[in-house]
Amino acid sequence: MKRSYIVLLAIFFFLAISALVIIQVRWINNVVSAEDQQFRFGVNEALKEVVSELEKAETYKRIMSDINPEPTPQETDETSDQSEQKSAEEKLLEKYGFDPGVRSVIISRAGYTYLLDSDSLEVESYFESAEPDGQILTAGATSRMTSKIISIEKIVSKILHETPPLRDRFTADELNSLIRRSLDAVGIHLEYECSVRGAYGDLIYITPNFQGSSGANKYLRQLFPNDPVPGNNILTIYFPEEEEYKFSQIAFMASSSMLIVLLLTLLATGTFIVIFRQKRLSEIRSDFINNMTHELKTPIATISLASQMLDDPSIPESSRNIGSIATVIREESNRLKVLVERVLHTAIFEKAKLKLNKQPVDIHALILRSVDAFKLQVNGRGGTISTFLDASDPVVAIDEANIFNVMLNLIDNALKYTLDTPEITITTATWNRGIIITVSDNGIGIPREHLKHLFEKFYRVPAGNTHNIKGFGLGLSYVKKIIEEHYGTIKVESQTAKGTRIIIHLLKEPPK
Repeated sequence: MKRSYIVLLAIFFFLAISALVIIQVRWINNVVSAEDQQFRFGVNEALKEVVSELEKAETYKRIMSDINPEPTPQETDETSDQSEQKSAEEKLLEKYGFDPGVRSVIISRAGYTYLLDSDSLEVESYFESAEPDGQILTAGATSRMTSKIISIEKIVSKILHETPPLRDRFTADELNSLIRRSLDAVGIHLEYECSVRGAYGDLIYITPNFQGSSGANKYLRQLFPNDPVPGNNILTIYFPEEEEYKFSQIAFMASSSMLIVLLLTLLATGTFIVIFRQKRLSEIRSDFINNMTHELKTPIATISLASQMLDDPSIPESSRNIGSIATVIREESNRLKVLVERVLHTAIFEKAKLKLNKQPVDIHALILRSVDAFKLQVNGRGGTISTFLDASDPVVAIDEANIFNVMLNLIDNALKYTLDTPEITITTATWNRGIIITVSDNGIGIPREHLKHLFEKFYRVPAGNTHNIKGFGLGLSYVKKIIEEHYGTIKVESQTAKGTRIIIHLLKEPPK
């Protein structure tokens, strides 16, 4: 698949994910708004019920107080006279043979009940007059109904024209009980704070923790709105934990939804990162195969040509310069060996940990040996390779063969990537835990964006025609691996068109 197709697919996928996130955010906002409206509706319904119940309770108390007023001193005297009269009745009952403990009643044939009093003369007279006629009953009922209507009109008139002070119309316990019951009825079980203010703003009642400056939503309701002249009596209530309550109602669904979207985004991102890495690795491997083919074909062609010269009967024995041909075959064979070993080393690194034979080695002597291996090539290009070996104690516990290959790789790279006259400098310095080795050149440099990939296997910095500079992209990955196996570090500093410097820190002794 082409890279452009993968990029296009990634763009469409992340557009879809973005649309899903927008939809989820809008859905959460709608749910929050709906929850807020439902909460407000519930609170308003509860307050409406509180106001209605307060009015009913007040009306009931005022009617009952008018129907059953508290006894006055005059009424108390009348009760005493009735007690004396009752004693006379008891005497009368004894006279006629009735039990004084039984209520003095006479029941007529029509079922009417009459009380005996002290003015009664004879019991028989009650029986004779016990059957009232229809006119008497009608007149009595009309009189009683008229009396009741007048009483009710008096009570209603009193309620309409006499409005008691707001402080006397309810109690704190009554108000809190109604609020709690009404809120529970609509499913709101939160703690609340409330206050009641009169028509002139005077504070009638307030809960202990009420704060007028609280940032919570406040709900207001007029008390006793059905008064003949309604006053501006305001009940104010708020819930300190209202926001937490609303969030808890939608927290699980909202967090689950966003978590799933986040998980999808992470999975998609990871998938496309893997796809791009695999695509880049495929390209690198393709370049590696092309480079390896090019690298191997050159020595193979040279060896083949040399062998043909040795085997060609048309060339006289004296003209065959067997020594030179043998040297060419040996050098190209060694070149092939080095190339194959690099590939084998890479395969070994992938499958198992490299076993190193660490021994105390004079690092200065090793560096001079590696420099000698390239003097002819450097001198042939008119360049110089300088050494400033200033480390006070150059003996380090290392695997000599692998560190020697590291130095060869670094010098080889410095030569490859220097297009003009090469000027290579190798320095050493003492470090409190070991030794510092620096290899600098005046080559083409490395762009900043490629530095982080420089030690990756098969990676080569793009430089026009890939085959202009020979290599597999394995050298620096091998170098980094060997340095890390010695518990050291390696870093690269480079500027385009100015050169590159590689800095290695090697420990004198492995960490404990």
